[in-house]
Amino acid sequence: MIIKKILSFAASITSLLILLFFFLNDSNSDEKNSKYFSDDKGVLSLMYHRFNENKYPSTNIEMDVFKDQMKLIKDLNYKFFDPKFFVEQFDNPKNEKKILITIDDGFKSFYTEAWPYLKKNKIPFILFISTDPVGKNGYMNWDE
Repeated sequence: MIIKKILSFAASITSLLILLFFFLNDSNSDEKNSKYFSDDKGVLSLMYHRFNENKYPSTNIEMDVFKDQMKLIKDLNYKFFDPKFFVEQFDNPKNEKKILITIDDGFKSFYTEAWPYLKKNKIPFILFISTDPVGKNGYMNWDE
């Protein structure tokens, strides 16, 4: 059990470090990348699966780490991309960088852990549901 917790913590820290690297990389160590990609505009998608489900470290994120990531995005003045405007904005010029939050599979932990936080903070997201397991153990039901 302790090993699973350590692995989950390590996976969460790794995710945060990767996110920090993408947002805070102002290094001139690779001038070519900095020159061509640092000012890219468009949509960056962040995908999540499970929230506070430590027994699944490869697809889990701790809520405190998730909240830190959302705060970092806001603190860096990036805007969240609202998927309800996807069609309207698809062909428009991309004049800024936006963040799209995606949630995969419809795990119950999304509904009980992340959904209240996202709703309270008015953070848009898109939820991709795997329909076969809906209502089964560990998954949201159709009402949710």
